[in-house]
Amino acid sequence: MAYVRRRGNQLAIVHGEREPNTGAVQQRILFTLYSKPEALEVLGCGTKGGAERFRRLLEDQYPELKFNWKGIRRGIEDQLDVLPDRYEYRPQRLRARFRDDLCAFTRQLILADPQDLNSAAQVIAEHRHELEYLADLIAWRLKLCEQPPSEWSADTPFYWRFALRGRDVPPATEEHAAGLYERGEYDRARAVFRLLVDCFDAYAEGYNYLGLIALEQRKLDEAIEHFRKTIELGRKRFPPRISKKRYWSDHATRPYMRGLRNLALTLNEAGRFSEALAVCDRLVDECGDELTAAWHRATVSLNTGRWEQAADAARRTVGLNPSGGFLTAFAYFELDQRDQALGAFLHAALNHPRAARMLAGEKTRGKPTVASRDEAEDHNLGVSLLRSLHAYLRGQSPVARRFFRDVMRDARVVRLLDEGVAVVRRWHAQHPTGEREAFDRMRVMRSPEFAQAEAWKLRDLLAARGAGIGVSVH
Repeated sequence: MAYVRRRGNQLAIVHGEREPNTGAVQQRILFTLYSKPEALEVLGCGTKGGAERFRRLLEDQYPELKFNWKGIRRGIEDQLDVLPDRYEYRPQRLRARFRDDLCAFTRQLILADPQDLNSAAQVIAEHRHELEYLADLIAWRLKLCEQPPSEWSADTPFYWRFALRGRDVPPATEEHAAGLYERGEYDRARAVFRLLVDCFDAYAEGYNYLGLIALEQRKLDEAIEHFRKTIELGRKRFPPRISKKRYWSDHATRPYMRGLRNLALTLNEAGRFSEALAVCDRLVDECGDELTAAWHRATVSLNTGRWEQAADAARRTVGLNPSGGFLTAFAYFELDQRDQALGAFLHAALNHPRAARMLAGEKTRGKPTVASRDEAEDHNLGVSLLRSLHAYLRGQSPVARRFFRDVMRDARVVRLLDEGVAVVRRWHAQHPTGEREAFDRMRVMRSPEFAQAEAWKLRDLLAARGAGIGVSVH
């Protein structure tokens, strides 16, 4: 619990912390009050709303701590005479730390001269991406400092906003770094996110991005460790007494849930199936995230040959995620329910034609168009499914492989999928005009009812193999 203690002619709000090795209690200074006017502002005797503003800033800075504000106010009141009547805040609170850190960095950069030392050249080269990022950041900051002041950017006379800027990475900074990842600039993104997690020690989302980068580069063990770190740091951000139904809607829980989801996915891709299922249990028990858990349980069950469990888990995903139809179709086929497999696969294919071709071992037709984000996401889904179903697809029987390949090669299916792609492209072209023709057709073609009707027309594919002809979609 935070409390107030005297430090010379200053008052410090401190928090006692016990060192794990020695057991000794050390006082961590959370904030220092330098003058009577500042203390009176904190006590609510200054400008309107000043006390509430200070309380909110300090709680946002230390969300993991509890503050007994009644006791803190009493401690300030009892020692108010210690403080001077005036204090020059600008040199201490606004400039001092920035100047000290700026000088330290500048000194290192000046001394690391590649012209003088090969070792200096090595250090600079090792940090090329970080230094390029900092060069861009400096230019950005210098440009923005010329904008006119506004009431939204104003600070208090005591520079509270500057001193209590929080321990989280600012959203604009994260967006810039995330843009590197989304554009596939993984080496630069990894360097920047590594710099950010070193600068902000509680930055759980940074470790999640490092895990995603390692996952894309197929460094699965490294990705697993990053996602575990995401979970560890993310759990510390949880608000007290939060119900499962608020998970994900509360931004503070998202790093934790992302870490669990990505850990389950990566453990499955690494062939560590029992560990992946244990994480699925945590997603359900701790977070109530049954949909994501069902998806990963379905992929693990397919990889380990447990067809009934795969079908049961996959069915739960289809209502909100049509791509779950691929998982359902594979499970149904292995259970010798080929009519249901056909319907489920066709429904998923009409929603994700590129992924369907990839899963059936067929060549995709050209690259995704820049204009259509749907096609790029379709391709990424196919890549993700190929990785998630690595053991199942590697051991898939020739009969199963031939069945799904023949479905994808059937002229009627080819025409349907080509029409689906054309409709999506037409929708993107019509969207600015407000015309709905393509959008309405796309909705129809992606519906379970449409897939069921079209699958019925393909029953000769089943009859040729001696299967039933009742087609259903789940």
